[in-house]
Amino acid sequence: MGEATLSPAIVEALAGERTPKFLATLNSEGVPNVVPIISLQAADESTVIFGEFMMWKTRRNLEVNPRVSVAVMTDSQGWVIKGDFLEFQRSGPHFDQIMAGDTFRYNAYAGIRNAGVIRVGSVVRAFALSRLPVLLDMARAWLFARRARGRGVDGVTVPVQVRQKFARLQAAKFLAYRDGDGYPDMVPVLSLIPADEQTFVFSGGPAEPPLATLSPGAKVAASVLTFEPLAYQIKGKFLGAERSLGRLAGVVGVQEVYSASPPLPGQRIA
Repeated sequence: MGEATLSPAIVEALAGERTPKFLATLNSEGVPNVVPIISLQAADESTVIFGEFMMWKTRRNLEVNPRVSVAVMTDSQGWVIKGDFLEFQRSGPHFDQIMAGDTFRYNAYAGIRNAGVIRVGSVVRAFALSRLPVLLDMARAWLFARRARGRGVDGVTVPVQVRQKFARLQAAKFLAYRDGDGYPDMVPVLSLIPADEQTFVFSGGPAEPPLATLSPGAKVAASVLTFEPLAYQIKGKFLGAERSLGRLAGVVGVQEVYSASPPLPGQRIA
């Protein structure tokens, strides 16, 4: 992959201490993993850095596959960036930049082990966010959920607290999958909600163009982040897309559920 430069708007969005940011990786079998990493930020126009802090699954994936994608969203817009993980640094300017942020500077009990360095390859997706389209997508998802119930027949029962978190409108949610170039890709799925205990659905919205090319049976992962400190990740299969009220809607059969935040990030809970 070649190199690209980040626009000033992306650099500013990545600088937000509380801006939702996600990092997607792939394991050796190409299964995606996506988690919120609030320490993600731009070191310069072609480099993204992050702090290694309680992210064991992500680190294991990076050791076998350096291909990554980064997502960031503000109240009105967002971007998805593909790149390549280069290395972890135990000291130096990247390490110091991350430790200077409020998240770690004022926390006597938390500090990063290393600074991860990502070379930006391309900005693959920019999307706009406004309240009315988001509300309409959520309404379409709730209506479509009635038709999709019972499709995740070989899945696990998603704990009620996880279903409640994904059902919220005020939440950042991203779906990750492996693209045709072998990189993890991400799309915003703010309307991702449970249809039942094993099946999740979402209305296309900004995710509709890539949704149209995603094959049934593809491995997917989705993560949710709200203002509360707890975050979760679900993993499973994409069961297909179909039209609902004029828009594409997707179905995910959930096969695994994980905590995606301290104190036990990466712990499987279903």
